Amino acid sequence: MPSFSTQLVPGAKRPYDSWTFVVVPEKIVASFGSKRPLVRGTLNGVSFRGTVSKGEGVYRMPVPQALQSKAKVACGDQVPVFMEVDPDPRPVDVPEELQELLDADAELAKRFAGLPPAHRRAWAAYVADAKRPQTRERRVAQAPDGIRSKSFPGA
Repeated sequence: MPSFSTQLVPGAKRPYDSWTFVVVPEKIVASFGSKRPLVRGTLNGVSFRGTVSKGEGVYRMPVPQALQSKAKVACGDQVPVFMEVDPDPRPVDVPEELQELLDADAELAKRFAGLPPAHRRAWAAYVADAKRPQTRERRVAQAPDGIRSKSFPGA
């Protein structure tokens, strides 16, 4: 498993300026055989799963607040990282209402399938997390435009 040490850094541009990232060396990304690999590993000894992508001129992976808390690290800290390609699939649990919409529109379903995993999970959670049926219906009605524009829900 490739390892490296790096400093946790903030994003510089909106909306990422409130996020914390691990910068992944280019030689490690090249060894993964993909420009946007799904990865797993440890950060300061705590297990994670994530996606490396290019942003602000470097390859990086977001470090969610929950992972920072578990690993007892914060933005600016120097951390040891072990990272490898994650071969395990990451299914998205699509709520029934959203699945019905996708089943009724093949073009929309194709666009949804082409979204990055984080976008698919965000739309699924946006619909599933609504407590009232009216809210779920409203969110499903918003989904086609959001999916077609490749935007996150609520953005």
